[in-house]
Amino acid sequence: MQLDLRTLLIVLVILYACLGFVCLLLPFRIPGSHAVTSWGYGMLTLAAGMTGIALRGVLPDLVSVILANALILVSFLFVLRSVSPGRVQGASVFGWSVVAASMLLLSYATYLQSGMPIRIVILSLAMALLVVQPVLALIAPPRTNRRAKFFTAACLGGIGLTMLVRAGLATQWGAHADLLGPDFVQFASILLFGVFGVLSTLGVMWIEIENLRADLARLAMIDPLTETLNRRAFMLEYERELSRCTREKTGLALAIFDLDHFKDVNDTYGHQVGDQVLRRVADTLRESLRGHDVLGRYGGEEFALLMPGADVPAALAGTERVRLAVGEKPIEAGPLSIPLTVSAGVAAYGVNGSDWESLLRSADAALYEAKRGGRNRTVAAQGAPPVSAQSTVPLPVG
Repeated sequence: MQLDLRTLLIVLVILYACLGFVCLLLPFRIPGSHAVTSWGYGMLTLAAGMTGIALRGVLPDLVSVILANALILVSFLFVLRSVSPGRVQGASVFGWSVVAASMLLLSYATYLQSGMPIRIVILSLAMALLVVQPVLALIAPPRTNRRAKFFTAACLGGIGLTMLVRAGLATQWGAHADLLGPDFVQFASILLFGVFGVLSTLGVMWIEIENLRADLARLAMIDPLTETLNRRAFMLEYERELSRCTREKTGLALAIFDLDHFKDVNDTYGHQVGDQVLRRVADTLRESLRGHDVLGRYGGEEFALLMPGADVPAALAGTERVRLAVGEKPIEAGPLSIPLTVSAGVAAYGVNGSDWESLLRSADAALYEAKRGGRNRTVAAQGAPPVSAQSTVPLPVG
């Protein structure tokens, strides 16, 4: 079988249809992959448009020229929706305007002027215009997944460049009266279009795989209930800050917070409300920290706070600020308003311990003293300067 343009179009139709179905099935394995879903619809739309072009001479011009090329241009709008889901609304106005204007010009060139070169120029320039916004969306900040995004942008840019060259050559040299006739320029441009289209699809899948890997890494490091660091991630931050503390000869302090009478909250209102309380407390803790402090959920109703660069007085002041912020007003959990306080124990590296076990043991002992002394207070570990009177005066509860 001779490999002519019609054969190439049929091969591309099959290829794009397969890629489209793969993209639509992929989100069932990766829930939430809306970008791949949109790309899949784009590939199926592109396959439908190319089917119409491949059947030119069999179907009327209204289907094989106007409708087929409209579907090809619309596929670029799905591409934009895929690579820039958050900025589609305004951009799609431009895209639909390009599609509408191109269809009007194409109808004129088909029924009134009957010129193949001008039709090629119209459609090529339209595709080059429609590819600009996806490329800009891929290279714009935030610069996550840079290699995957730049690869996809380069492939889409290759489509745009191919179409510009095609339009220029059609203007300069003209084109065969029959699009499916023997024309090397048309064959080469459609072949390049197909190659870049397949590579772009692989690029979008690459982006989604990178996004999935980042999400999995985040889930491995973040406590899903409170969205603070889990114990494993907190320990990694401790190792990092300890290395910096040792290198730069700065302070490092650890505070352990425990919610007072949290069991009563669960027993009275249920664990669902208890979970809401934990989330609200975590939010309050985050709002009360310095920019470089590290907060993690250590277990149950306990939170751990790492304070880089803090000596004992600074650690006590920071811990008190957090404790007062929690007890300042009741915790809102749906329609409920629940008064809650926390107790805290503070230990400083080099003063109360020279490794994690001893530091944690000192902070836990100080927390136990705070609980035994009446709760809703901050206590420094033994070996540290005494806590001020203000730090040990409990807030009224309720």
